[in-house]
Amino acid sequence: MRNKKIIKIKGGLGNQLFQYAHGRKCIEKGEEVVFDISFFEENKKDTLRPFLLNKFNILETNIFLPLKESIIKKYLNKIKSKLSGEYGFFQSEKYFKGIEPMIRKEFTLKDPLSQTAQTYADQIQQNHNSVSIHIRRGDYVLNSSANKHHGVCDLEYYERAISKIKELIDSPAFFIFSDDIEWVRENLKVDNAIYVSNPSLSECEEMMLMSYCKHNIIANSTFSWWGAWLNQNPNKIVIAPQKWLNTDTSNQPDIIPPTWIKI
Repeated sequence: MRNKKIIKIKGGLGNQLFQYAHGRKCIEKGEEVVFDISFFEENKKDTLRPFLLNKFNILETNIFLPLKESIIKKYLNKIKSKLSGEYGFFQSEKYFKGIEPMIRKEFTLKDPLSQTAQTYADQIQQNHNSVSIHIRRGDYVLNSSANKHHGVCDLEYYERAISKIKELIDSPAFFIFSDDIEWVRENLKVDNAIYVSNPSLSECEEMMLMSYCKHNIIANSTFSWWGAWLNQNPNKIVIAPQKWLNTDTSNQPDIIPPTWIKI
């Protein structure tokens, strides 16, 4: 592994895309990169965090390897200043600046949409003012450490975001995505909303469906961040939370692109 940059792929789909995008930029700069996917070997029981990059049209080479932690530690300790062992999340478009068209091309699905996903895609694309709303709950609510670190966007945030969208576009049609869709139905009142998330859709399909919407309201979640970033509407409006984390955000000052609206 000498003189190779090691980037550890870990976490959920949104984080995996950030990590790959940074590594892809490094490859374009002429660096030798190895993506360490040992996280998924070590956490096989974590069905909420499967390796999903292979669902996309990314590089198909031998650069994805389940490296042993002992090997990584050995090289990090031996040549810390020379071996760039990268273990961050790289949650900003600055880490892949200059190769955005390449990233958009590669972050497309290999397989066709399922029949269910295609039905939603048709509804979204036939509506000139489709707006995705993503409500992230799941581990942000149930896991105490995740809740303390991330926090949850409250109903007031979504109500203000919806009001802002209504000020900016005529007759928006809202398509709602969530890992707790029943909670959203009961607690967030949105007129004529279409509730998209259901067990028939894969995680990758949901992200693509968000990207097909003309505009986006995102959670403090890299999942909906990518759904909005991959939206290719040149006039898109993206509403994002002003506060991304409950804890110190000094390591993520650039996560929200400057053209997005923070409230």
